[in-house]
Amino acid sequence: MSNFEYVFSLLVIILGLGLAEVLGGIARCVRRRETLRIGWATGLLATWVMTETVIFWEIIWQSRNVLSNNSIALFPGFAVTGLYYFAGALVFPEDLDRQASLDDYFMREKARVIGAILAAVVLAFGWRRLVMGPEAWAGVSLYAWVSLAAIYVIAPVAMLTRRRNVAIAALALLVVIDLLDPIESLIWP
Repeated sequence: MSNFEYVFSLLVIILGLGLAEVLGGIARCVRRRETLRIGWATGLLATWVMTETVIFWEIIWQSRNVLSNNSIALFPGFAVTGLYYFAGALVFPEDLDRQASLDDYFMREKARVIGAILAAVVLAFGWRRLVMGPEAWAGVSLYAWVSLAAIYVIAPVAMLTRRRNVAIAALALLVVIDLLDPIESLIWP
């Protein structure tokens, strides 16, 4: 087993469980579509959590040649992926039967979900040099830096606003930024 396989096996299990939480929430909502309104806000939040999780999964894969097999990689990786899981687990309420709309739940929980993703990104970038060594910044594209800056301007707006329409607009921008990532990868491989 390589260093990468050792670390990757733990981290992707946690990321996969986080994605399963979001996808399971979507499936539970679809089953209740006759009596439950999901709304744009929750749909966009779920989409953003999933796209951010997939992008982090990609970042882990890109680090496969420099990732160490010790607790310097395991513990920070566990903390970051744990935050992604936490965010995914909070997107949808546990008890959907008492909900007619997810809008109130969204307004109560969005700050925790968005805050967990922002904390994960901060920790991932903050620990990058420690975990990956001197090659940590070699593969970071200009688009990655620009999108990171945009996330730290737009996500706090979505997180802190009391107006659902502002949160929806901010989350829509965040989803578009993340969905441009594969296009950027095709243009500048």
